[in-house]
Amino acid sequence: MEWIIILIVYGLFIYGIFKLAKSKNRDPAGWILASIIISPLIVIIILAIMQKLPSKKKTSAKKRKKVRKKG
Repeated sequence: MEWIIILIVYGLFIYGIFKLAKSKNRDPAGWILASIIISPLIVIIILAIMQKLPSKKKTSAKKRKKVRKKG
């Protein structure tokens, strides 16, 4: 019974790291791997302190058309 509780708590830490990394525009898989290697609690603290990265803007079809017309 204790192992089930430990796995549930660990899973909740992993899920929290995933959501926090996504909200900060960072790679969730890398941060989850780091939490498995180091400690989920330390990784959550590090992520909470870090600044949010700017979101990656995808180039739209309109921008590509403007570039083609100029060149």
